[in-house]
Amino acid sequence: MKITGIEIGDYRQFKNIKFDFTYPEGHPKEGQPLEKVCFIGQSGTGKTTLLKMLREYSRYLVYGLNNLLENGSLYDLTEKEIPSGFLQNLAISSSFGNTSTKLTIPKDIKIKALSSWIEENKLVDELKNTNKLSIYISDSVANEAEKLLMKEVEDKDPFGFINTQKQIDEGRNKKKEEINRISKLKGIWLGEGAPKSLWEYILSDINDYDLESKNIALKLIQNTDSFSTNKLIDDLKKWKSENINPRITLAEKCLNPLLHKFYLEVDTENASAPVVVKTRSGNTIVNSILSTGTKQLVATALPLYRLDTKESTIFFDEPERSLFPDIQRGLIDYYTSLAPEAQFFFATHSPIIASAFEPCERFILHFDENGEVKCRNGVAPIGDDPNDILRKDFGMSPLVPDEGVDAYRKYLDLASRIKNEPDIQRRMELIAERAKLGNDYNFPVATLDEKN
Repeated sequence: MKITGIEIGDYRQFKNIKFDFTYPEGHPKEGQPLEKVCFIGQSGTGKTTLLKMLREYSRYLVYGLNNLLENGSLYDLTEKEIPSGFLQNLAISSSFGNTSTKLTIPKDIKIKALSSWIEENKLVDELKNTNKLSIYISDSVANEAEKLLMKEVEDKDPFGFINTQKQIDEGRNKKKEEINRISKLKGIWLGEGAPKSLWEYILSDINDYDLESKNIALKLIQNTDSFSTNKLIDDLKKWKSENINPRITLAEKCLNPLLHKFYLEVDTENASAPVVVKTRSGNTIVNSILSTGTKQLVATALPLYRLDTKESTIFFDEPERSLFPDIQRGLIDYYTSLAPEAQFFFATHSPIIASAFEPCERFILHFDENGEVKCRNGVAPIGDDPNDILRKDFGMSPLVPDEGVDAYRKYLDLASRIKNEPDIQRRMELIAERAKLGNDYNFPVATLDEKN
């Protein structure tokens, strides 16, 4: 599914506003859904609200689909379970599957009629065959990194007693059933409160590999009549050469390209946790002291890499959180490369992040004189200097604080004083003062001829 537009009647700070998420006339991809969207705007203009509205839209499609598949009747959702006035004032258009047909859930549709709308527009098969309808990445996702970076304590009950083998097997089978259920979900929430089984599913290949390697080692020891350390090591090496550690692929294709900018990388040999990070010189980093930015990268990149995101819509709030500007610079290309067939919606305060989008992919939210939110597209070209993005799209002028503005006025005033100063020694002092001010603030070279 690709979202192609929103029309909002009267909902919160939005009043009769439309968003067209298709490439404009004259663009090489004219008429096609935007591959990525960036919402920009000052606090309170509704960036996060838009992300949540779009996510709710896909969630209701899932509700309607599940009802048709499981009950064969209209989905019965109480008014308490939806935001007040949400669907009644919202029309969202989308394209589904390989067709270019755009369908719109009309305003004022009753939630109980959503299943009928899905059925009437022949979307049942399209939605059934969609791998993940939506993935929402909240600003609390870094808090979930512990589930990826810490080794789970297994085979004990809450009181610390060792379980029997039967209890262990039953627990593992139950876990596998839950992981299988998670793998089939159409909607995923990545953030604080996400189910533990989601992260177990994301890590399933690593956990399976660790469990199998442990079992192989135990079997080798049990089947060796005369214990030989060298033979055990050789047999384990042989097994590992035939069964590639999934951490190696994870490191090369997902995490290392960005972790290298932190002078870090994935430790592919250390199995003390599903994901272990080390310095490029080989020193293991204790997971508890990893930076918030590093944790956020691991907790966002790994799911996008592991989940099947074909035809998914991914909503990402503030991807720049806790990240230094040099990391932000390639961040959007990095995330989109992990899910190349998905459609991304980002909300950001960063001009560096915004510079990774084409003007038609930027939607700048702003208040009008009545306090209502309006929207316009960006004008700065993709890859433009972030300072130009701030001026042209963020509408920030001047860009420098008052101290900088005062310094520039003084810089201009010194040029006039130098030109009119008759005393040569005083003129040289003023030239030196102006040169220092220009160097300190990197002001442009003056056009005045200071020698006259």
